[in-house]
Amino acid sequence: MRRLWITLALCLVLLLPTGTVSQPEPSGVAATSQQSQSSFPHVYGEDLTEFIYYQTLTSRITDYVEKFTENGTRYILEFSQADMGPNMYARSYIVQTLDQLSNGRAETEIVGTYRNVVSKLPGYLPGDNPVFVISAHYDSADSSPGANCDGSGIAVMLELMDIMADFAWPLDIYFVAFNGLFGLYPRGGSPQVANWFMLNEIDILMLYNVDTILVPDTSLPTDQRIQMGYSVGAAYHESHYWADLAKTISNNIGSNLIGPVPSNAFYLWTNSDHYSFDERGIQSVTCFFESGLALDGAYQNRADRWNNYRYQYYLAREVAGVVGASMAFTMGREYGEIIKLNREFTVGAGGAIVTYVPITAPTTINVSCRWYGGISSFYLVDPDFNVIATRDFNRTSPWEASQVFEVPVVEPGLYFLVAQNQHYGAVGYDLDYSYDSDIDGNGVMDSQEYWLDESLWSSDQDGDSVSDADEIVRGMDIDNPDSDSDSMPDPYELEQGFDPLDPGDANDDADGDGLTNSQEYLGGLDPFSPDTDSDGMDDLWELENGLDPLVDDADEDPDGDSRTNLEEYVLGTNPLVAESEGIPIVWMLVPVIAIAPIAAFVYIKRTEEE
Repeated sequence: MRRLWITLALCLVLLLPTGTVSQPEPSGVAATSQQSQSSFPHVYGEDLTEFIYYQTLTSRITDYVEKFTENGTRYILEFSQADMGPNMYARSYIVQTLDQLSNGRAETEIVGTYRNVVSKLPGYLPGDNPVFVISAHYDSADSSPGANCDGSGIAVMLELMDIMADFAWPLDIYFVAFNGLFGLYPRGGSPQVANWFMLNEIDILMLYNVDTILVPDTSLPTDQRIQMGYSVGAAYHESHYWADLAKTISNNIGSNLIGPVPSNAFYLWTNSDHYSFDERGIQSVTCFFESGLALDGAYQNRADRWNNYRYQYYLAREVAGVVGASMAFTMGREYGEIIKLNREFTVGAGGAIVTYVPITAPTTINVSCRWYGGISSFYLVDPDFNVIATRDFNRTSPWEASQVFEVPVVEPGLYFLVAQNQHYGAVGYDLDYSYDSDIDGNGVMDSQEYWLDESLWSSDQDGDSVSDADEIVRGMDIDNPDSDSDSMPDPYELEQGFDPLDPGDANDDADGDGLTNSQEYLGGLDPFSPDTDSDGMDDLWELENGLDPLVDDADEDPDGDSRTNLEEYVLGTNPLVAESEGIPIVWMLVPVIAIAPIAAFVYIKRTEEE
């Protein structure tokens, strides 16, 4: 009997189907998303203020100072000594490090007999536009290793090159290392650089000079630990504004350590390299200096070593952070848009938080806020510390923002937006505020102009419906409607959220349906839906089977076999070839299955009789 059941089982295995009919797998393979080939993304209409600030690192700045000062004093008496010893080694280190940190993008010149280093990180905008400058001197006082004076300034400059070079900015950024601050002719090198900028007709939007910064006066309020001098003889937008902007970023984002100081009260104003520009009428200059000079026993002497116990490198980090963030804030703006900012914070019971707002021209400060509590009060204070607007709330919605202020202001200067929590517990605030600016003081608000010829915003040289200005700020080719030549036109890529500078995204498959992005474009399909016409049949299957993926043809029966296209899709059959309507195979097998055991039984009986 055992042999009977084994034989029966073998018959069933051989006679029954070995698999079931299923929907065929798509013939295409979804491609993984590729990173844009652009190593240096163009910054436009993107606020990277916080990102740049938090990229700066205290440890990296400390390492720069240690490395830079390892050869001892860099003192030179006059320019002929710039080509020998530690002064020459320091210059070589700066040039090589700037090149390395910039990924080879730095365009460096040695300017003047004092061998000043002038290195440009090119912006992407065409034409003669204003520039940013970060500067420090690389020589040191006689017999001094010069870690704080001015290794700290050089370190800030190098740190900023490292961070800013990861992006393509609209404006050029210059990194300047002066030489010859000490010696027979004080500020020997910086006049040569100032003359070089004037000779080349380079318009400086702001020059940030970083001098000795590592010793704070801890008896001062926190927001005065680092002094930032500005020119009192300049218009507000030329110098004072940039100190207020740095203070704003330090307060609103950073560690709140920056204190603007007018030049007539700034200890170092006429004795540091920025003054060579100021005295030539270039007043768009500021200078950073330590507040604790009276406590700095190492100032310009042998004790000025990188590991001096008084040196607080977090101060250098704050300077680098606010300078980089100030440049990012300025260059991240968008044509046609006013400044729109957001700040989130928590205030304890009875406490208050102050948000700084630097205003350069008549505008309207618009404030709205969402918070998670009851009673709150808001105040707007002008630069003269007069309260110009107040608003009290007893109730609010934590889900919808409440309009707080819409206040016209005229006087330039630093305004203070105060949020006070009068609730019994801590309250979280989500604050939105906006205003316009005029940082070049030409009477045209920044939202209404950009560092491009106005006509470029309405011209379209390649006829692709994207203005020449938009193409320039995005890094696209104004002479080619398909900048990356990937068969998808620039307007289409922008509309779909693809990268018009990355040819690799043509072979990506955003919706995973087996069709590449370029195939979806050529077929007029939705690159983010595997079923463009929503008829239940995938685009690829419809194309492979001669149907139209742009038309809902699910209920049609082109082969007349009484099965709709959707049914054919589900069964995996061809919608254009009629299938036989004969007896299903499972019923044809019934007699075979019935006869098989009898045949097996007869076979076994005969075998036993023999």
